[in-house]
Amino acid sequence: MSNTNNPHGLLPLGLTIGGGAVFIEEFQKAVGYATALFRYDAVNRVADGSIEASATPGTTFYSGVTMNRGAASLATSHAVIVNPDALYEVQCGVAGLLVTDMGLNANLVLNAGDAVTGRSGHIINTAGADVTNTLDVHLLQLFNVQGNAYGPYARIEVMFNKHRMAPATVGV
Repeated sequence: MSNTNNPHGLLPLGLTIGGGAVFIEEFQKAVGYATALFRYDAVNRVADGSIEASATPGTTFYSGVTMNRGAASLATSHAVIVNPDALYEVQCGVAGLLVTDMGLNANLVLNAGDAVTGRSGHIINTAGADVTNTLDVHLLQLFNVQGNAYGPYARIEVMFNKHRMAPATVGV
């Protein structure tokens, strides 16, 4: 059975790598930010303290994952999971991932969200799985759900490597 192509961003699993609960903080998206935020988008804080959808995979230090949608060019409040060690499930691309890729790291592909469902379009960039811990996320394991298998569009459990609040050694 093949996996379904259904990008949905970084779906929170509600736990940290140590088994504790996640923390949520409220942040604002500035009125001048002309890009919509979607539920389960990876976001980062900018100089004025507001959040934006991270635009540069591999170089951005993420602040977390937003739990709600915010329209473009409007000031909106967002509940954001802020734990650097929070666990997420995210789909990979058409190139797929293999069991031998688990334990490696990868960047995110920051696709636009779905205007109908309000969900993020972010996926794992399967073209660059590597041992380098400066990539966005650490690939932990295949998400354990019926009908999910390694290969194209596999759903993978991840945690951030590049998080604003994480020590430099997370995900190594």
